[in-house]
Amino acid sequence: MKRLIVVGGLSAVLPLFAGCVVFESSPVPPSPSLTGVEAQDAAWHDAVHRNPHGGTPTFGPLSDAESAVKDAQSQQQVSQFDSQSLTQAQQALTQAQNDWQAIAGKKKRSDDALAKVADEAHRAQRLAEIAQYTAQREIGLKQLNQLQAQQQQRMTASSNASSSVSTQDLVGKRVVPEMLGSLHFQSGTARLTQGSHPVIGRLAKLAQAHPKLGVAIFGFTDNSEPPADQLQAFVNANQKLKQQHLSHKQQVQAYHQGLSDARARDVAQLLVQAGVDPHRIGARGMGATHPVASNDTASGRRQNERAEAVMVPLKHKGS
Repeated sequence: MKRLIVVGGLSAVLPLFAGCVVFESSPVPPSPSLTGVEAQDAAWHDAVHRNPHGGTPTFGPLSDAESAVKDAQSQQQVSQFDSQSLTQAQQALTQAQNDWQAIAGKKKRSDDALAKVADEAHRAQRLAEIAQYTAQREIGLKQLNQLQAQQQQRMTASSNASSSVSTQDLVGKRVVPEMLGSLHFQSGTARLTQGSHPVIGRLAKLAQAHPKLGVAIFGFTDNSEPPADQLQAFVNANQKLKQQHLSHKQQVQAYHQGLSDARARDVAQLLVQAGVDPHRIGARGMGATHPVASNDTASGRRQNERAEAVMVPLKHKGS
């Protein structure tokens, strides 16, 4: 049985191919989506667990965040490639720990106090895991470039690509855009440009020729600000964003994250339509991070509105 991943915390569910280190830890947790304020408050109280030995009780969201930050801290590459997210995760965790210590010993804890700790804990966990994903992507790119230098050649997009490369040689390869061509999107949408559609066919053929591999899809955006009405519509459509009272900058960042999630999902759905087993596909949005060209020009922004695909080994549960 293969593991599953909820992409971007939204309704679309795509399978996670285990064995891809970039998705090895739990998915970036979305904010809780319980129905009704009373249900949410009850959930926070249920997440408080008393210590059987009489010590300080623990709080579920805080424990999860502590584990996520500890995992990220234990990986040297995380600090090297995304120290900013790791630092922010540590700061959010410290705030959550301090807020919890202030109320942990109380017999009655207010709903607002528990919610504050939970929000900081979830933020710390998301940032820690984002740092891990970012580091793994950079490591994969570095390894790919080193392998290409050793081989002194670059593989080209062709109809016989699937038969000319062994499964082992494809593991960890960023086949889009390095091997099969580029996937770009129409500005501000999750619709592929016309010239990108043949790449989907080549990627599907490659995946079908190598059934032991999965396909990791990453979506990206440029950093341009969306039209005001489009941004407002996005915020209005996401109740949690409305409740958080985000700054304008934070709203734009959330918009880019949502758009990149949608782009990754769109590519994944097209692969399924082309005949690839959905259990072999994972997708994640990366927002406006890691541009491949300058965002100061229209040409550069078009290049940054893209998706990438990496081939990863499938790993069945229990193997």
